Amino acid sequence: MSTDYDIFEGEYDSFQWDVHLLIKGTLQAGIRYLETDTDSELAKIEEWLKKSTDSEYREHLVDEHVDVLSTNVAQQRFLRNMALVALASRLTHALRAMARSAEPFIPRKKQYGQKHMSEFARLWVEYKERFGVDFEAHASRIAFFEPLNDVRNQIVHDGSEANTIKPFDEIEDLGSDTGVLDMWFSTKYPEYVHGRGIGAVVDVNQDLLEKNIKAAIELVAWLSGELRERELASKKNVTVPKRPPLP
Repeated sequence: MSTDYDIFEGEYDSFQWDVHLLIKGTLQAGIRYLETDTDSELAKIEEWLKKSTDSEYREHLVDEHVDVLSTNVAQQRFLRNMALVALASRLTHALRAMARSAEPFIPRKKQYGQKHMSEFARLWVEYKERFGVDFEAHASRIAFFEPLNDVRNQIVHDGSEANTIKPFDEIEDLGSDTGVLDMWFSTKYPEYVHGRGIGAVVDVNQDLLEKNIKAAIELVAWLSGELRERELASKKNVTVPKRPPLP
């Protein structure tokens, strides 16, 4: 591997490009489309309201107006939630790609972490044990990862439901088939929740999404620099054997 090209900076640049273009850009384009479509539907309904004199039909149009607005809100929420899922996936890929790129100078000799750990947690173990990255001294850099992973899992595995019905036997052995409302997520992450009770949903608002994007980009930038330093240090320690003298 040539020391002239910084492959880790290249991965960082690629990560930034994908986050800004494919994740944020796609989200912004989707929201613009939804807003345009919603404005068009609302304009039609308002025009029909002006022309209608039938009270029952007008009431129906008012309901349609409310439904169009609520649908738009739900669809935009879905897009932002999916953007967070995409961010978590792309971040995982970046971290794994940088670790693979370090194989020539710090080989991967074992499995890191335990199977029950999240993929992020296993990656932190690998970066610490294999590269000596001091996460304890830089705990703030990865503080966002646990909420990011938990929110991502709630969106993917529970269909964005913030509170889910769990059988008693999944929580404690009460010998009953009756379900209870498991509110661990809304209790732990109220900032990511819209609504209450059984109707509560995971809601990644724009500020939370931007906060996670900023933290993810800064983390990849820092780790790419850490790995580059180790790559250069390994090159300095390589002893090139002398060629035997020519006959």
